Parts: sequence; structure tokens; C-alpha cells
Amino acid sequence: MAPHAQQYANHFATSSEHPADYNKENYPQPTHHFNASVDSYASNAHEPLRVHVERVVRQYFAMLGDETPTDLYELILKQIEEPLLSVVLEKTRGNQTKCAQILGLNRGTLRKKLKTYDLM
Repeated sequence: MAPHAQQYANHFATSSEHPADYNKENYPQPTHHFNASVDSYASNAHEPLRVHVERVVRQYFAMLGDETPTDLYELILKQIEEPLLSVVLEKTRGNQTKCAQILGLNRGTLRKKLKTYDLM
């Protein structure tokens, strides 16, 4: 991966802020941090996931400029898969059988993915 592409990929992987919020000047910012995150979530909650993904991918390419990324598909899948697994596992209170059913995965496949992300 090109150096700049790797830097931005690492930022996506380690940033505590939501990647779709990189252009923060486009969003109203209340003074209280909790209210800011709730308001930001509420204003975008009605949008389908695909809209958020498209926005982030476009912003990623804009940040790269003329750089050409590699392994973008893998990067995006990892960014979506880990929190998906984590939240569903949390909602099922660690019940891997229920988690696998909700996700439509074989339990063995789920366990392999959980190990990949150190979630078990």
C-alpha cells in the first residue's frame, strides 16, 4: 500500500471519531460533547448504512488525492466486521449460538472471526 494510503488506512483503523464525521464543519457542533454525539447520530440515523459507507469511501479517496490505495476491500470489510461482531455478541450477552444465528453464520465461522479480532 502506498505510504499515504497506509497512513489514512491506519487513521481509519485507530481513530476514535466516526470516519463519516471527518468533515466536521458540515455538522452543527453543540457545546456539550455528549449532546454532539447524540445529535450527530440522530441527524444521520435515518440514512441507510450504504450512504454512510459511500460517504466514508469518497472521503478516503479525497484524503488520498492522487495516491492509489491497495487492499481497500479488505480494509473496509475489517472496519465494518469487527464492530458488527462486537455489538451482536454484546446484545446476545456472549451467546455465540444466538450471535451466529442473528448474523446468518455457521458457529464455527463466527468463532474463527471472533478469534481474528480477539473478541473471545
